[in-house]
Formats: sequence, structure tokens, C-alpha cells
Amino acid sequence: DDVARVAPRWPVRLAMRLAGGTGSTLRFTFAPSYPQAGPLRCELHSEDVGVLAHEKDILAAAEEERAPLGFPSVVVMFQAAQQWVEDHEADIAARAASGGVLPAATGADGDEDGDDDDAPADAWWKRDREDPVDEALIQEAEKKAAELLPDDGSGTAWARAFGAGNYNKPWEFVVGLVGKPSAGKSTLFNAATRPEEADREAAMAPHPFTTIDPNVGPGWFAAPCPAEALGLGDKVQPEHGRAPSSRRRLPLLVKDVAGLVPGAYLGRGKGNAFLNDLCDADSLIHVVDASGRSDREGVDQGRSGGGGGGGSATSSGDGGASSDPLEEVGWVRHEIHLWIFCNVREKWDTIRRKARMATTAPLREHLADRLFGLFTGYRATRPFVTQVFEKAGFKLNDVFNWTEYHAHLFVACFLRARFPIMVALNKADVPGAGPRIERARKVLGSSCVAVSARSEWWLWDQQRKGHLTYLEGGGADTVELAPAAPAAVREQLEKMKAAVFRVHGCTGVQEILSAAVQRRQPLYVCPVSDLGTLEPLQKMSEKDTRAPAALPPLATMLLMRPLSTVDEAFRVIRHEQMLRGDFVRAEVLTDLGSRTSRVLKREDALRGDGDPTKAIVLKVLSN
Repeated sequence: DDVARVAPRWPVRLAMRLAGGTGSTLRFTFAPSYPQAGPLRCELHSEDVGVLAHEKDILAAAEEERAPLGFPSVVVMFQAAQQWVEDHEADIAARAASGGVLPAATGADGDEDGDDDDAPADAWWKRDREDPVDEALIQEAEKKAAELLPDDGSGTAWARAFGAGNYNKPWEFVVGLVGKPSAGKSTLFNAATRPEEADREAAMAPHPFTTIDPNVGPGWFAAPCPAEALGLGDKVQPEHGRAPSSRRRLPLLVKDVAGLVPGAYLGRGKGNAFLNDLCDADSLIHVVDASGRSDREGVDQGRSGGGGGGGSATSSGDGGASSDPLEEVGWVRHEIHLWIFCNVREKWDTIRRKARMATTAPLREHLADRLFGLFTGYRATRPFVTQVFEKAGFKLNDVFNWTEYHAHLFVACFLRARFPIMVALNKADVPGAGPRIERARKVLGSSCVAVSARSEWWLWDQQRKGHLTYLEGGGADTVELAPAAPAAVREQLEKMKAAVFRVHGCTGVQEILSAAVQRRQPLYVCPVSDLGTLEPLQKMSEKDTRAPAALPPLATMLLMRPLSTVDEAFRVIRHEQMLRGDFVRAEVLTDLGSRTSRVLKREDALRGDGDPTKAIVLKVLSN
């Protein structure tokens, strides 16, 4: 944006000076649609004959760092070129002294950027993106990855090393909604974010690609509340409100991206634009049409029944069904897998050359930088990718001999750690969805939730109109009709009770959001000023000269990443302006029932009494 403001006419050109070469610059020319859809051109200009003699090598080093479409490349390409110049300073000086003539021939073992002559022409890494992949290898890799990284919460450390960098402040959790067109993502988005005004709603329609650009909005999930364990009951008034089952609401961000179709990794549908939009997410919710009415392209093959949110979506049981929800479940992960795998495969020739030369510790570190750098573009840090690499049992010494299966396994393990997926079996109110939901539950277990997004949305819409009141995420007993509610609303509510509440207990919208957050095993921290009264810490402005009015006990709660330390909690609390000054002391309730506590050191990790579903009551003092 800064470049565009300086030179608003296209094409925009940018020159960056390389240190180590007289008058040497790397010059970039941008296309108008860069970086989302258009590439950039990179050229080397120099007055140094030694640098010009290595022009091909320097540009090759820069090109190795070129990111896929959708990601900026200028800085990483420049840094790679600069690093090459610094690493080969002696060679550049020698070429300059000899007038640009190569002093001695370079052997095959020292050719960093030559072709991989020992590789067959049909090697797996030399195939094009459009070439078919071995599906059996992907299935085998995914099965092994599930064994190495099970969905049991044992990998809590993963959540500390990816996503948007929001350390030293509360975790701004982002849930991404994915799925084929017309699965109901936009309806789920509206139901989750509950917009007050119609102009803030995401577009909803029974045809593909209702969503073109991502919709992003604040939503709510249900977090554990320590009130019941502490015997406080209704005395606790959470700042964001209550949730069913003695829980409390906490905010998150919900991101609904454009619909996905088979072959998105090849650019079909919204292609890479869709896949790039996922990178902000901490967890994904795969929205599946549990009614089976829409085909793989997202075209609704059934008949749309009465409006609103009730159970009258179709007039005939299973008629018009054209897909199995279980087939969809693996499909989204498969598309993301192929997207990342093809990006890795395009760079594998370079990785293999570096692996062949990685005979010393510095060269192995250079290999690791390049290999792990292929994954850091998906909002993952180097330590995160290193953990995945080691968890999969890989060693850098073996990378040169990797087969296609090893690359698939690395990608599969990365996906499981980076993008945990919950499945929303949407349109659960549609007749005929029941048997499909039961089959899915037998296979997916706790990784799926039956959802009727349009029922939740209808309830909220009627509440906005004053026709009823409803506790978000609650059952039929939390719905209360207004005396003046129209007859049509009363009739629709009865249909909803029969199709949703009596079958599933609730609409499932809040439950699927809560499950997506819980997959990351976050910490729920209630900061208090006193462990006896449980008076909560609260925000203070810089102008405050007096303590704010007391709030009900445990009113505030902060969401933090797993394995956060006391010091990190203190920084978060200070960021929220609940405390000032320096850290002095911290105490935590170790048993909510007996209210026993213990002192914590600054470097101690916070743990919810060993139970990730329990809240932590923490007292922190500062000077």
C-alpha cells in the first residue's frame, strides 16, 4: 500500500540496494493484482563485474524464496539474494579480480544451483501441479499422521507457535468456516455472529459462491465457569453473559471464506484465494450438508421448503439426496493437503540439492531454514514446523532420500497440528438428515456436532424483532414467546421444537464453536484481586484516580494459549490495563471446592488443575 501511494501508476517498480557489490540493486516490478493474483518480476542491476558474473546464482537464490500467489515475496527474496552475496563474498571478489572469468571449474558436488543430474526425468518432485498424485500414498500418510498426532489434546504445545502473533495479550481466537458452496457457511456465520443490523449480515442463498470475499465478525462460544464449583451460583455475573450448562460466553472471531470445490488447489472455484484465507484461523469448522441434498459443486439438488428456521426444509424424506456427508469430511482436508503438497513439490528440487550438500552443521541448518520455510507461510513459526518434523520421526540427514510418501507424511502431520478440524453436520433439521448424522457420529465421534444454523439464525432474527427471547445455545426451555408474537412465529417455533430441540437438544451453533476452541486446549483465566472475595480485576484508564466500582465476583475471564506462564498471564493482565507496575506475587486456587491456594513463581506454567475444561482463578499483585 505504501508503494502504491508513492507511485499510484502501474506498473510499480521498487529497487533495493544489495550490500557487498558496487552499485548493485535488486529491482522488482509489480503487477496491479500483486500479491493476490499477479506476480512480480525480479531483476539484478550492478556495476560490479563480480556480482554480474553471479547474476544467475543470485537471482536463483531469490527465486527460491518466491512465495505462492497470495503471499508477499519482496522482502524474503531480497534477503535471500543478500544472503547469497554475503556467503559468496570471496567468490565475487575473485571473479571481479579476474574480470568476470571463472577461476576454476566447480565440481558437481559444489554446484548449489545446477540441475539434479542424478534424478530421473519422472521423479516425483519434477511433476507439474496438474499431474495426478498417488491417492494411496496420501491415504497411507494421513493414517500414519493420525497415529502420530491423535486428536486427544496431547499436543497442546502446538497452539503456542502458530497463528496471528497476539502474545502478551488475550488470545484473539479465530475460527475459519470452510466447506463446499451452499453447505450453509454464511448462515452459520450469521447465526454465530448475531449481527444487530441487516447490513452486517453475510449474504445467504442456495447457490454456489454466495460468499466471494471472506466475512469476518465477532462471535461467541461457551467457556467453563468456576461459579458452580465455588458455590457462588447466580452471584457470578460474567461480563459477556451466561451460556447454557453453567458456562459463560467469551468472544472469538469467525471467518467465513468463499466456497470450496474439488480442484481448488489447481485454481478451480476461488482456488488459492480461498486457501490463503484459511491461514489466519486457529481452528477450522468444516460445514457439511448433512441432508445430502447438494452435490460436490454445491448445487442444491433438493427442494427448498418453507422459510425461517424450522424443520420444513423438504417435503419428502430423502428425495433429491445426492451426496454423502462422510465423503465430504475428508475432501476439504484433501484439498488443503494438495495445496500445500504441490507448493512443497515445486521447491523440492532446491531442497534436495541443499540436502545433498548438508554435510556440516551450518549447511544442515541452512537446509532446515529452507525446508521449514516452505511451511512458515501458513502462519506457522519455525519452532512449530520443527516440532512437527521431529514428531513425525524425520531427520535432516535423511531428507535427500525422501520419497513422495515422506513428503505427504510431513504435510499430513503439519495439517493435523496446524489446522484441527471440527465438522458441523449442518441442516440437521432437514427430513432425512438423521440417518446420515448417526453414521457420521459413529465414524467421527466427538469431532462432529449436529447443527441447524438456520434455526439459530431464525431465533436470533425473531429476537431482534421482539417476538421472543432466547438464551443463545440453549434448548426449548430457554425460548419465551412475546405475548404479541404473530401466529406464524408460534407455528414455526413448534416445528422447530419437533425437528431440532426434541431431537438434538439445541441448534448446535454455540456447541460447534466451543468445540473448535476446545480442540486447542486454551487456558481460561479469571484474574481476581482477592482469593477470599473473588473480586475481579477490571480495566482502569490512565485518567482513573480512584478504584472503579466493584463488580460481581469472577466477572472477568481471559483466554490464553496453553502452557502460558504466570509471567505471560501478568503481561496479559497488564495489557488489559487491569494492573500497573511490576510483578510482585501470584497465587492460584488449586482446589475450587475447598478454596485452597498456593504461590506460583513467575516462570511457572498455568494449568487448569490438570483439566483443560476448568477455569483458573489467579491473583496477581504488582507494585
